Amino acid sequence: MSEKVTRRSFLKKSAAAIGGIAAATVGVEVVTPLVAKEKLEFDANDSLWAQAQQPKNKPLNTDIEADVAIIGGGYTGLSAAYHLAKRFPERTIALFEAKGVGQGASGRNGGMILPQPSNDYMAIYSDPQSHKLTYDVTVKNFNELEALIKAQGMDCELDRKGILLVIVQEKQVEEFRKYSEQARSLGIPVEFWDRERTRKEIGTDAYFASVYEPNGGEVHPMKLVYALKKAAETAGAHIYEDSPVLEVQEGEVVRLTVGEQKRQVTAKALVLATNGYTSKLGYFRNTVMAVHTQLAVTPPLTDAVFAEIGWKNRIPFSDTRNILYHAGSTRDNRIMIGAGHVDYFFNNGVVYKGNIRQVHDLLKKELVRIYPKLAKVDFEYIWNGVMGFTLDFNQALGVTGKHKNIYYGLAYCGHGVNLSTLFGKIIADLYAGEGAQWENTTFIKRRPIPLPPEPLKWVGVQANIAYYKMLDEMGMGART
Repeated sequence: MSEKVTRRSFLKKSAAAIGGIAAATVGVEVVTPLVAKEKLEFDANDSLWAQAQQPKNKPLNTDIEADVAIIGGGYTGLSAAYHLAKRFPERTIALFEAKGVGQGASGRNGGMILPQPSNDYMAIYSDPQSHKLTYDVTVKNFNELEALIKAQGMDCELDRKGILLVIVQEKQVEEFRKYSEQARSLGIPVEFWDRERTRKEIGTDAYFASVYEPNGGEVHPMKLVYALKKAAETAGAHIYEDSPVLEVQEGEVVRLTVGEQKRQVTAKALVLATNGYTSKLGYFRNTVMAVHTQLAVTPPLTDAVFAEIGWKNRIPFSDTRNILYHAGSTRDNRIMIGAGHVDYFFNNGVVYKGNIRQVHDLLKKELVRIYPKLAKVDFEYIWNGVMGFTLDFNQALGVTGKHKNIYYGLAYCGHGVNLSTLFGKIIADLYAGEGAQWENTTFIKRRPIPLPPEPLKWVGVQANIAYYKMLDEMGMGART
């Protein structure tokens, strides 16, 4: 039995045990919010990427009918809008974004484009054939995404120099060496780099080895948002911003209440493209969690600084911890570091209530650990973002509702740039009745582990976060 399956088994058991834990640990401050419905609220996008935001489209100001209504103006929603409008130019495709496109994780992420879903990244979680299939599909999507960006005539600062997975524990080295050998036997072109090669490429001796993935890259997250928006609108989709969906009424015809003026939208099909915000609409409350993580970037640095620290090729990397760190750089010579810390707030809270200064210090400590010569460099921006996560790190994709007319793609667990744009395409295939081609992939076959309702969910999520932190502190990475 593989470690990934063992982890899943552990999580199933821990979810079942949450009820007993809760009775002893939940205080008044946790139980009190039970009487309140989840709030539909949004925080400001204060990321570096927000500087590239463009003027918003006008909000919905009249009642309308549509063939497909899409909720959410991130990568999933914009991709779905593009593919649906392109395939069905005679139909009305309408997208509703609560704030501005790229408000959520799509406009706040680290910009890494990774092959594979989270559970299959550098690990064969199911079987070799499925692993190779998802690899090929996600690499193909990356290629198609690059072509789509070029077709829009926009510079999204896309760089395809590959990605590194850096190994933080010496006892993990042999495992990843074996994975590299097995992956290459399947035709996956990863490379195992020993400690010296790793140091030579990224300029740090902080890691014991690494695995190089050539089919990865970086992109400017917000510029990608606008490339997808342009593609969707050119294809004929209608995009309304500052148009929050306040209520969804299911039926053969779905009815939406939108915006402060409570405009009415009727549609034959609905797409949920709201990721970590989905529970606010009443869907996936006890399956998909709103998980908070943070990113920080330095001011622009000189080429000499990169040469001095030895990060000459600027290959972005993430590490093998359970609550991992990742690092990359921008076109204007900033260094970015993120994650290493996660938060979950009661009732799937999407507004950040943590200590951003404490996170700042944590990220700075890790940056200096990797590159000691950056001790005097501070961050210019630090921000929070909300991701959709499941307990077992599986994404959610499919069709739901009594009338099977509600489509969804969410919970990317850190691999959203590639998967979300791919899932927009798959949603269009499902809508077209052509979903059979995806039935052999792990995208649709896997179902996330359910959690009990609050307050038990809060207890369970906190327990699992603590569990993974403990493993990292004990030197037990994601697969040991």
